[in-house]
Amino acid sequence: MPLLPQTKSPPQRSALHPSHLSTSAKLEPDHNRQRPLPAELSITPISASTLSAYRRLITLLLPIRYQDKFYKDSIANASPSSLALCALWREISRPGKRKLDSFNNEPPSSAPTNGEPEAKVIGGIQCRLEPLPCPPPTTSTTAPPPSLQQPHNLYIQTLAILSPYRHLGIATALLDAIICTALTHYSRQNMNVKEIYAHVWEANEEALEWYVKRGFEVGEEVVEGYYRKLRPRGARVVRRRVGVEDWVGVLGAWEGKIDEDDGSGSEIKRGGDV
Repeated sequence: MPLLPQTKSPPQRSALHPSHLSTSAKLEPDHNRQRPLPAELSITPISASTLSAYRRLITLLLPIRYQDKFYKDSIANASPSSLALCALWREISRPGKRKLDSFNNEPPSSAPTNGEPEAKVIGGIQCRLEPLPCPPPTTSTTAPPPSLQQPHNLYIQTLAILSPYRHLGIATALLDAIICTALTHYSRQNMNVKEIYAHVWEANEEALEWYVKRGFEVGEEVVEGYYRKLRPRGARVVRRRVGVEDWVGVLGAWEGKIDEDDGSGSEIKRGGDV
């Protein structure tokens, strides 16, 4: 895996929620999937203004030390088609409301704009598309039909949420946003996303359960030695086929808007979590 450290790391490494490092790395349970997302939350492609905070968050929560290229890749496509997203939290003053960041010492932040309250980076997800062997065409056509598009898998490299912001549906919203992006933007480029998968630390039962509740299957075999800094060192591979429900989600379950801004990409706001 060229985006990650090569000196001591296996080629297919990702860091997903090692529970012994911080409860921040665990994800919210499934019973919150239908609750509306907080008004303070927005999801946006990682940009130059949020990169530093995103990097601090990943360094804090995950056990793998990523090379500079990994972070440069995260902002290489700060547009609606980006596969690197961050969750921003901007406090809204309401009587009697307790600030979530009061539970956390100096959470990563992005620069405030237009006199608005400071937006804090409280989570992030980064993925990549991996091409699969394409079946040979049966007819000589200039553009392949959808069934003969170049098949790809969507690999989740990182997914992390700060502890005070768990149980709010944010991790699910990040995953949904990535799936929506992969299906809407990359299918136009003759990329047919077939499967979503990730590596999860074998001892993190909560994270494994989180993926299962979202339609993923856990592989029986343990990838031994995957995490060098954790004990045990193994990882489980979780996989989910892209199906009709994903396309239905893209077409009907999104109640948000995508707005172009001044170079930082798009901002996605949703009224619910599915």
